[in-house]
Amino acid sequence: MGFRGNDRGIVASATAAAGQDFQSAVIFNAIQDALKADGHTLVNKVKGVYCFEVKGGPGGSEAKWIVDAKNGSGSVTLNGTAKPDVTISMNDSDLVDLMEGKLNPQKAFFQGKLKIKGNMGLAMKLQEFQKQAQQLKAKL
Repeated sequence: MGFRGNDRGIVASATAAAGQDFQSAVIFNAIQDALKADGHTLVNKVKGVYCFEVKGGPGGSEAKWIVDAKNGSGSVTLNGTAKPDVTISMNDSDLVDLMEGKLNPQKAFFQGKLKIKGNMGLAMKLQEFQKQAQQLKAKL
């Protein structure tokens, strides 16, 4: 049982207020906005479902975001249940640095700041999301 898109193109669902307390929430909001704007293009480039396990949030909390860039127009769901093709585990602030281009992915991986389970090829496509995050930052 997983997420299924429809012909109308499912757009990203709103993340819960608790998830907005994470520094990385701005990244997931940017991905959500990118999917709303041109989800079909991003889905055609990426073709995968990501699970981001984010640690080190407010008060040491953890959250999980599912970014579906495989079905319909894509979606972003806090604590979603879709089966991911790749799972990326990172600390909240490190994820922000990675997506903003301040942290080298290979360096982060070898330092143990970035853990990947599943399809390594999809992990390499993370740069498509990095581009979206950097474009958002440029607009701010």
